[in-house]
Amino acid sequence: MLKKISLSSFFMFVLLCSFSYALESLDIGDAAEIPGSTTILPDGSVTIVGAGHDIWDNVDGFRFVYMPVSGDFEAFVQITFFERVTQWAKAGIMARQSIDTDSKNVLSTAAAGNLPGPDLGVQITWRAEKNGETKELDYWELGGPTGFNDGEWIRLKRVGDNFSASWSKDGKTWAKDYASAIVNMVDPILIGLAVTSCDKAKTCKATFKDFTINGNLVITTVESKGKLSKTWGEIKSEY
Repeated sequence: MLKKISLSSFFMFVLLCSFSYALESLDIGDAAEIPGSTTILPDGSVTIVGAGHDIWDNVDGFRFVYMPVSGDFEAFVQITFFERVTQWAKAGIMARQSIDTDSKNVLSTAAAGNLPGPDLGVQITWRAEKNGETKELDYWELGGPTGFNDGEWIRLKRVGDNFSASWSKDGKTWAKDYASAIVNMVDPILIGLAVTSCDKAKTCKATFKDFTINGNLVITTVESKGKLSKTWGEIKSEY
């Protein structure tokens, strides 16, 4: 027997399908020693649990939820919950050449701070060469606010080889891009959400909402690397 649905419910279903993307979910590097998880919540938020020693130096350890993109982009997301398990735990938006542990990458991220220790805030980090060193610029050392509060937003933009980062309290009024990095990556690249605990013996949890790329809300299905795709009706489960 067919059930009646309202016109508004039908159009909402069409809207969700129109902006659905398939993302991969993967533990990179030593994050795989404590397998993480990726869960899509009923409101479209994504909760990521990841371990890993850090996104730093010449190799990385973290949980990555990503999709391939080509060309310039503007991506932003609200971080509604960020578990401060270590001072340098990170949750943010990453652009990456590949899933290799030593890949070129750029990360616009919140850094935990205060465990105890100095409060931190938002920063951009990048590795311009494969297996090269990672560099950083910290907004709190460039005149920006210290600390990061749940509910605030971060942004990552790409124009050619130039990647820039910004931050917002409400997702509407953005600070002027506080820092940028030049990293040459060949299309398609990978863009997504990254979480590291900065301690391979611990996990860190972060919840992201309204992940948007070039104006399109990324309401998505998520599949673990090597698993079959999940349909919209199956996405309320952990991997």
